[in-house]
Amino acid sequence: MDVVDSRVERILRAAASAPSVYNTQPWQVDATGSTVLLRADAARQLRHSDPHGREMLISCGAFLFNARTAARRDSLTAVVKVLPDPDDELLVAEIEFEPGPVPNTDELELSVAIERRTTSRVPFDDQPLFTDVLMSIQQAALDEGAELRLIQPSEPVREDVIGLVRRAEALAAEDPAARAEEAAWTATGPGREDGVPQELLGPGASDDQAPVRRFHASTGSTQFEQRSTLAVLSTAGDSAREWVAAGQALQHVLLVATTYFVHASFATTVLENPTTRHDLRQALSLDGAPQMLMRLGYSSRPEHTPRRSVPLAVS
Repeated sequence: MDVVDSRVERILRAAASAPSVYNTQPWQVDATGSTVLLRADAARQLRHSDPHGREMLISCGAFLFNARTAARRDSLTAVVKVLPDPDDELLVAEIEFEPGPVPNTDELELSVAIERRTTSRVPFDDQPLFTDVLMSIQQAALDEGAELRLIQPSEPVREDVIGLVRRAEALAAEDPAARAEEAAWTATGPGREDGVPQELLGPGASDDQAPVRRFHASTGSTQFEQRSTLAVLSTAGDSAREWVAAGQALQHVLLVATTYFVHASFATTVLENPTTRHDLRQALSLDGAPQMLMRLGYSSRPEHTPRRSVPLAVS
């Protein structure tokens, strides 16, 4: 490998720490010199809860943003073509790494945050985010062509949103296929390089109004915070291209949040059901399509979920 290839290998290892639904890590990469093809791995798509591949492409978008960010740490610039081949729907992006300027302070902070970012499913401190954090994470979403609708504890609509989360979870609990899909990817045993291990699922919530997703395999219960910040990430449209953009915006938001020592957890079930997704959009009067619902707050840093080696073909 030449110097550029070594950098690309390092960049892809960082990119693979991106979040993904149930930690499925639904991506594949092919590298030729300084060119990388990012593909969605259909074998890792959640066929029942994500039949159109929306969450799969959001996950790949998060991988893509990590790659862009990690490249700057090595003074490279990622030139990206998203969905470059209409005949190959699994080809998410073509990335060309070119020599770039020395990274500035903000770029370095984001690249370091890649290694620190992790999902937290434990109770947060019972307080909303500080104003400077709110402004920064909303700008991060805007920078990637998305919007972040914040839902503060004082807003009456917060109760409606949490009610929709509980409704979606109840409907999924009655669906054997949904239950089986969740079981396949959660409470995973030692040796798995994907999925969410039992110890990282977090405890169940003892309060129906807790702003946290419930997993069937969670053990124990505890009181969760009531005043953390909720946020809905949305895009103007709802096409495959915008799902990739949503993933990039999501990861940009998460990395900026990480620089402020803020963690996140996600409630995806409400967006996997077409009815509750529609109702969420109506409740919040969103102009665009909701792509992710998350809770953001301050907590101790949890362990990382496992990661598989980047499925990399180098030619």
